[in-house]
Amino acid sequence: MASSNKIPLNYIVFDDESDELQQNKSNVSVAGVDCNLIFINPTDFLDVATNNFKITEFESMIDEKTRGLQINLIASDWNMLPKTDNYNEINALEIIKILVNKHEKFKKIQYLVYSGKSKEVSEVLIGEIKNEIEKNPQDPINSKQLLSMLLEMKLKFCTRAERFNEINTLIYNNKTISLIVLNTLSSFDSNTFHNTGNDFFDGKKIGELIDLISENNNLGLKFIREFIEMSIANYTELNG
Repeated sequence: MASSNKIPLNYIVFDDESDELQQNKSNVSVAGVDCNLIFINPTDFLDVATNNFKITEFESMIDEKTRGLQINLIASDWNMLPKTDNYNEINALEIIKILVNKHEKFKKIQYLVYSGKSKEVSEVLIGEIKNEIEKNPQDPINSKQLLSMLLEMKLKFCTRAERFNEINTLIYNNKTISLIVLNTLSSFDSNTFHNTGNDFFDGKKIGELIDLISENNNLGLKFIREFIEMSIANYTELNG
């Protein structure tokens, strides 16, 4: 659990370099923030003997490591695994697709894609968008799934050398009042709400509510407001 004078913030890094875990611990530091890193190396899920990518185990690991947590940033290396006998190339775009297809909450998170080959990144993205448009040129532009997804998301690109500066900046920019409340709550993800007077909240674990809030910002604002109201009512008294 984070120290009481710091804001806990959870961020994920996908990278095929094993030392990236320690690199992040050494280079990511933001004043007033406990930067809680979730590190996932896709190469851990490659079955070399069969040349298969264990996608089910990979997705299960993501579920396990993010369950009940408010995730504020996802950073990913671009190139991680070449195409295998059973699965496409694992790059940052494929990671984004997996996450977005997994849960609506992953559409609203800040993403950072870094690469030592920025030209290759742009070529792949432009190529995929071009192919999507050419398949059905008569369809309106807003019907193109990949293009619409990328336009909707908070997505930033940088070189590999710049990644830690960018991660630090994006974490710093996430220091908001709602972040303080949600990330603090997420550290109690297994606790269950009761006696709130609100049937929607009562009986639910905090982790469940964090996931629902990630999908619905209006619900999140309502939850924060009611939580603050209950806390004030419980810990203060009316003077006068």
